[in-house]
Amino acid sequence: MNKKTGIIAGLLILTLGAGVIYSLPYLTIYRIIAALETKDTQQLSELVDFPQIRENLKRSIGTKIQSGPTNTKTDAWGQIQKSATFRVIANAVEDMVTPEGLVTFVQQRLEAMVTVQDGTNKIKLTAWPLFVALVGNAELAYASPSEFIVAVKVNDTEQMRFILRRNGVAWRLTNLEF
Repeated sequence: MNKKTGIIAGLLILTLGAGVIYSLPYLTIYRIIAALETKDTQQLSELVDFPQIRENLKRSIGTKIQSGPTNTKTDAWGQIQKSATFRVIANAVEDMVTPEGLVTFVQQRLEAMVTVQDGTNKIKLTAWPLFVALVGNAELAYASPSEFIVAVKVNDTEQMRFILRRNGVAWRLTNLEF
């Protein structure tokens, strides 16, 4: 009887541990939303890898510029134009991908997902309804044991993907894809 109780207790602890580990990306998403709601830029800096996001966005935009329309000039002038365009975009990414910029960008999109009204007065949205709206309107999935993807529809044909990566047991937002 004692051996049976020990096995059951061990299985319950193992199941509980697996559930906690599985839910950690969701907890990170909630913490990001809560930091956005309170405009806590220090907490955002801990949960979001801004330098990595900047580099990924620059690389993504650079790839799109390089694979742009085939009718662009391949001479020196065309290359100068592409280079100048990339530099302007890279500077804009540096300026916009900050904790403050992310607060403005994401909060507007999350609040657009949820319309909560009390008669004619709007109720201030808190982190929990925003989190529930995100989970209800997004596709959330593990891409691998160390990568979690949140895909949000922007319109009928496009989506924005937020990619979280695991480092130990901690998760951080490391990439945005448009």
